[in-house]
Amino acid sequence: MKKLKIFILASISLFIFNSCETTDLNLTENPNALVPLQADVEFFLNDIQVSFARTVNTFGSFGSETTRIEQMFGGGGNYQTAYSDVNFSGVWQNSYQRIIKDIRTMNPLAEEIGLNKHIGVGKVIEAYLMITLVDFFGDVPYSEAFDDANLDPKLDSGASVYAAVLTLLDEAIANFAVESPNLENDFYYSNNFGKWTKLANTLKMKVYIQTRLVDGGAINAFQQIVNSGNYLTDNADNFVFNYGTENVEPDSRHPGYAAEYQSTGASGYASTWLMDLMLNDKSIPDPRIRYYFYRQRSSIPTNPAQQSELIRCAVEPIPAHYAAIGAVYCYPGYPNPASGLGYWGRDHGNREGIPPDARLITALGIYPVGGRFDDNTFQGINGIFRGALGRGITPILLSSTVDFWRAEASLFGGSGNASTLVASGIQKSITLVRSFAARSADPTRPINTTFIPDLADDATYIAEVTARLNAAAGNADKLDLIAKEFFISLKGNGIDAFNFYRRTGAPRNIQPHLEPNPGGFIRSHFYPANAANNNVNITQKATVTQRVFWDTNPETGFPQNN
Repeated sequence: MKKLKIFILASISLFIFNSCETTDLNLTENPNALVPLQADVEFFLNDIQVSFARTVNTFGSFGSETTRIEQMFGGGGNYQTAYSDVNFSGVWQNSYQRIIKDIRTMNPLAEEIGLNKHIGVGKVIEAYLMITLVDFFGDVPYSEAFDDANLDPKLDSGASVYAAVLTLLDEAIANFAVESPNLENDFYYSNNFGKWTKLANTLKMKVYIQTRLVDGGAINAFQQIVNSGNYLTDNADNFVFNYGTENVEPDSRHPGYAAEYQSTGASGYASTWLMDLMLNDKSIPDPRIRYYFYRQRSSIPTNPAQQSELIRCAVEPIPAHYAAIGAVYCYPGYPNPASGLGYWGRDHGNREGIPPDARLITALGIYPVGGRFDDNTFQGINGIFRGALGRGITPILLSSTVDFWRAEASLFGGSGNASTLVASGIQKSITLVRSFAARSADPTRPINTTFIPDLADDATYIAEVTARLNAAAGNADKLDLIAKEFFISLKGNGIDAFNFYRRTGAPRNIQPHLEPNPGGFIRSHFYPANAANNNVNITQKATVTQRVFWDTNPETGFPQNN
């Protein structure tokens, strides 16, 4: 499969870039060899923080592919086989056996010497991972998962894990309030525990918005945190992991950059749906499009022979199920190659063989992986020292995401105006993305700043979205509009897009699977092979249409465009 999955068992970076400063991890021992008798709490927490970011990055890739933020290669041409049980063995093992197990081992050591803030950070990380495991797999081991004597921990219901997570987050907040030593290396918030507290509250908001279909009090609980103001409210609060630029082992660059920016060219396909949405959905291109995507060519081939070899869909008729709903097909502007402006990716579920197109297709840009800004250079990727040199981010939880959650909640009893909240979320996203131009560090190819969109474009774009939302007739239409803008903002981590899509079914006009009959959409993933094969208490699912506990939407025919 050409779509390279982000590795998660990579060595820890020696140099990790914090948003405000450069931090030297100076890790001189193998973190995988940690044992309690020789472990240092700081050493534990260094590895926990880095491993967590890489694991979230991988979960985020899976979420992005299913929701068309990235291209889903397609497996066997249907959702049932799009991902196998082995695809998730790495994130499962990393979550349970490396990160949370290390947190549980670290905690008594930290308690003994009064490192409450370290414990609080571990609890927040554990909470995020357990929420994500439930969201991806449904019922998962938790209450018995970390007992070394129990090789077959039982499955806990997703609802009970969510309840335990809320307790965990309250405990973390209490830990942050205790006067205690700071972390030696806080790669996220530089020991600002007011921000860690905001994050813990925001994760509680995530639980409440995701359970609004099964808990009549969820929106009210969500609103209480909104009323407190003590949650992620601006970009300074963003929960992100910043990568470095070292390209030798241990590699500190963003994993996406490390895979994409090689002498052999780009490693995977961009999502045709997302490129078209950002290029053609409004009267002007999305101000973020040149940051998200780097075009290696100014157009796709126009010669039919080259098209047949390199982009076969260009010489094939649009599938009937695409034509029936006006879905984008093959490339933006199909069937006119000039209209696509060189944005060259693949449709959702396209699993055709790989032609020699690695230096032709659209590549990952400067945001979020630290690649190149698209300034109409149209040069093929042929090496590692390009753009921001891999100094990208994993956006774990952003303040813009909270605005989109609030916009959703406002339609179901929460406070605020949906169009105002969406406008706020878009502006925060654009501001964050624009900041990445300053990260470009390729001395031979400085950014041609004339191609950086004018600030006036931001206002034009947001005004158009606002007008559409204000004109939308009902909640279903509003959710479609919210979803599209939300998904654009989630480039780099599609976990919350995957959840939103299953929770709301929006956007209803998303690009379908390329196959006309791909089966039911993925409502939860197969348990990883290493879990199902080795734990007698885990029975593998028969189908990926099995819903997680908070998803009460129809079992079949939902979401509608799949």
